[in-house]
Amino acid sequence: MPTVDRRPWGLGHVFFGLLLAEAAVLATIFAFGSGSLEGEFDDLSLEMIAVLQAALWLGTLGVPVWLVWVRKVSWSELGWGFRRRDTVSGLLIGIGTQVVAVPLLYLPLMLLVDDLDIAEPARDLVDKATGAGVALLVLVVVVGAPVVEEVFYRGLTLRALEGRMRPAFALVASSLLFAAIHFQVTQFPALFLFGLVAGRLAQKDGRIGRAIWAHIGFNATTVILLLLPVPTI
Repeated sequence: MPTVDRRPWGLGHVFFGLLLAEAAVLATIFAFGSGSLEGEFDDLSLEMIAVLQAALWLGTLGVPVWLVWVRKVSWSELGWGFRRRDTVSGLLIGIGTQVVAVPLLYLPLMLLVDDLDIAEPARDLVDKATGAGVALLVLVVVVGAPVVEEVFYRGLTLRALEGRMRPAFALVASSLLFAAIHFQVTQFPALFLFGLVAGRLAQKDGRIGRAIWAHIGFNATTVILLLLPVPTI
């Protein structure tokens, strides 16, 4: 029977991080009062979405920070680490996944469904960004999300799963969790695909530096394309 790589944390820490994240979001909603958060999520301001996102990160980043401060786990054990070549390579992989792999993945479905709009959630978010809101959008989507999500899903989660199953199964399981936790049905295949890409980079490199840059490229491509003015005919 193959040996597994035991970590000083496990799936319990992963699930606690997810629960803590949801609890932080609920606490934020309660703190702001129901009046400021009435209606659908699409009706919320970009500033309020950023506040809720920060609350979500409190759980997903809080557990790794706790492990480092209290359990004396090193950041390198969580996969934190960069090499000079990670930047260009990671960005190209992320951009390529977004502009080539994702459209090819959705091509069969788009041929069957005429009104399929896989960019709708991202477009709704970008439409809220005006003036200084663009900087906030970039800070949340292009900077914050890649760092926090890679630490949690490719650092903490993937490595916890590798302590219980073969690396290939751990890769698939962590990618499924990453895609599912976004609660976006239409975007699930794209998120799952990127989870596989980022997870494989983390496994191959033994660190998450290149995966973070790939995530930045993946998210930044969407934001840039949606911010560009649409030419009129």
